Amino acid sequence: MGIEREGGWLAAFYFIYFCALGAFMPYWGPWLHAQGQTPLAIGILTAAVQFSKVLAPNLWGWLSHFWGSRRIVMLGTLLTAAGFLALEFSAGHFLVILLITLAFSFFWAATLPLVDAATMDWAQRRSASYGRIRLWGSIGFIVLSLGMGVFISHWGMGAFLPGILVFLVLAWWVSRHLPYGTHNHPSHQRRPRMSPVLRDAGLWFFLLAGLLEQASHGVYYAFYSIYAEAHGLSSSSVGMLWGFAVLCEVAFFWCGDRFIRRFGVPLVFTASFFLTALRWGVIAWWPGLLWIVLVQSLHAASYAAFHLAAVHWVSERFPGALRARGMALYASMVYGLGGGIGALAAGWSWAQWGGQLTFAAAGLVALLASVFLIKGLRVSPALEKKTI
Repeated sequence: MGIEREGGWLAAFYFIYFCALGAFMPYWGPWLHAQGQTPLAIGILTAAVQFSKVLAPNLWGWLSHFWGSRRIVMLGTLLTAAGFLALEFSAGHFLVILLITLAFSFFWAATLPLVDAATMDWAQRRSASYGRIRLWGSIGFIVLSLGMGVFISHWGMGAFLPGILVFLVLAWWVSRHLPYGTHNHPSHQRRPRMSPVLRDAGLWFFLLAGLLEQASHGVYYAFYSIYAEAHGLSSSSVGMLWGFAVLCEVAFFWCGDRFIRRFGVPLVFTASFFLTALRWGVIAWWPGLLWIVLVQSLHAASYAAFHLAAVHWVSERFPGALRARGMALYASMVYGLGGGIGALAAGWSWAQWGGQLTFAAAGLVALLASVFLIKGLRVSPALEKKTI
């Protein structure tokens, strides 16, 4: 398979996968609200999506050594689609929705860390840019966060589940053609050991910092759409705000490798944490629509810069056959545990204190995360500026 064709399949997978995610994330909270769920229930159900990522990526990353990433990614996307189909029959019952959510999230968590590991491996083998492949996921997120807002404005929440289902089935089809690389096929050789890497104290400071940074996003993912609508914005306008944020994310993924070459991973990391805190503080204040639009551009820092720097950081410490498991550890601790704690805390805080104080608290959590990040960069040798 030629390099252009390989890159095309990877870009297509990211685009389609994040189309599904772009339909899901902005409207999961409103869909649950339309099903009659309380703020605490919305927080719990959003947390369930994240907590499923704690165990699942590590399990799937370990199984990939025996089964191969291709088989796991295909199975994960197909069973995730089945889960969203099952939600159509939940009839608004909290326990039913919770069980289905835990199930589809467990299989959904199988896919992205393995594809990220395969893409990073492919990019290094082909001297290509991970960021310029990954940006197609951000474009897909924009397309569906905007498109789903329009669909919901016209046809209501009945458009939510079918829209996601279509793209998950497409992701399953594309996943058959991805270049998974030599380290992602089943092997009967002795498994490489993780213990030397896990003894690095800097790794755990990094994971704790990332966990808190993502926990600060919990209120954004669970309640931002509801918060914005409470300030008088329509569903389509909310979709445009999400879309603009991810457009800024795309711009950073396009040029982010240059930032890392020029400034190094530690500086990009640190700046992303402080700008995340600023973002949540401005949203809490809500000084007016113009400022809210402008602050959405900080999604380039709070997600894109953080994620791109983190992928390079993890890849340096988990080379070769360990990379899939390293990405799984990163995904489970940062996005799984961190995202779950953040969503659960946001649901409780929203019910107790309301939206403004919850976003303000998220800003403080992001500032706390920066303390652990700086500590981690001091304990572990910092990544120098490098050619990517």
